[in-house]
Parts: sequence; C-alpha cells; structure tokens
Amino acid sequence: MSIFSRDGSDEEYSVIGDKGEIGFIDFEEDISVLSYDPSEEGPVTVSVPFQFVHGKPQSIFVGETSKGPITLENTTGDPVELWGVKIFCSNPEDSFTLSLREPPSANSKAENTQGFVEVYSLDDRVLQAHQTLTIWLSCKPKEMGLHTTVVHFDVGDDRIERVVFLLAEDRVSQSLASSNPYRRAPRRRNQFAVDEYVVSSCPARRAAQGYYKNRLPKYPIPKYVRELIEE
Repeated sequence: MSIFSRDGSDEEYSVIGDKGEIGFIDFEEDISVLSYDPSEEGPVTVSVPFQFVHGKPQSIFVGETSKGPITLENTTGDPVELWGVKIFCSNPEDSFTLSLREPPSANSKAENTQGFVEVYSLDDRVLQAHQTLTIWLSCKPKEMGLHTTVVHFDVGDDRIERVVFLLAEDRVSQSLASSNPYRRAPRRRNQFAVDEYVVSSCPARRAAQGYYKNRLPKYPIPKYVRELIEE
C-alpha cells in the first residue's frame, strides 16, 4: 500500500499496488544495469541517485537514513505527463522509500518533521515546460549487506528505469576496511636477459695425495707368492 500527499497538502489517500521481485544482479559482470544515456530516454531527463564510487556501491551505516535526490527535468517547451514514480522492487523488501521533501535528519526539530511522508510510489502530475522536479530516495538499512532497488518513472509513453545499489555496513567493519582499493602488483616481464651467456671456469680439483685422509700403508707382495702366481 502506498500513501500519497498531493502538492504537499494534508489530504492523503492510499493505493494498493503489486510489488515486483528482484533477483541477484551482478553489476560487475552486467554493466548494462548502470549504463544510462539520458539523450535516448525521451523528453524528460532523470538523474542517477547514489552513483558508484571507484566502480563500487556507496557505503552507508546500518540504522541510519541515507538519502539521495533524483531530478526529473522536462527539456521541452511543452508540458509532459508524469504518470507515476514507483519503487518496483527492493531487496531487502521495503528498504527504500520515496518522498517529495528532503528527509529530515536525526537531529531535526519537530517542526521540520511535520508533514513529511515516505511512500513507495508517487501520484501522477504534469511537468511544465523546462520544469525540474526533485524526488528523494531514502534507505534505512536494518542489516548489513548489499541493498538494491529498482525505480520506475512512467513519463508520457515511456518507462525510465533506475537501479540503485548501496552497501550497508556498521562502523566497526568500515573502520577496518582499507581506504585504498586492492591492486595487484604488475608482473615484471623480461626482468633478466637470457640472450647472453658467460662461460665460467671449472672449480679446481684437489691434489690426489691429499684426497684420502686415512690412506693404508703399502704392503708389498712376497717374492714366493709372486713366483707362484707367475707359474
């Protein structure tokens, strides 16, 4: 169920809508989920919230609300119908919300939090010529891990999609993480030249007389034994 507040007034109503499902998205292998060309998406330009930093999702803290603006700019001179903005699906479920006002911080005064409404979808409205509408996407993770959401923008006859990834951590794990990304040291090729050879001399041999330390004394063969052998 989604709660709507039209034009910031106190009038609210609810709409029951179907929720989508999202499976595992490997953003490192399938870069198309993060490749957007606003010039090919129609007359309304939609910004990308929570953009990657050094090719990785942004880190947020468990239990704290992280917010990011999404701007919808009508680049034409004619009014354009915005049929709706909807969080198609989130993983974990209901971990992302939408709002027309910037979410208040934890230290905000009570008067700044009055009238603030978080929803999962926004009502249709008209974007006037060259008008820019700002919508806020918020995430308050309850557990550590990767948080993903898919947001649909129905503009005129087109549907524009934005996929958001956030990595929820606690302060201990983030303090232990290295600020420098891991980089494998490059291999050094051709470090040693193998096309040149140097002829070396053989090691000197020891003198024969000093080779045996415990040499047996000479024992001459007796003459009569030699004569017997010769006969």
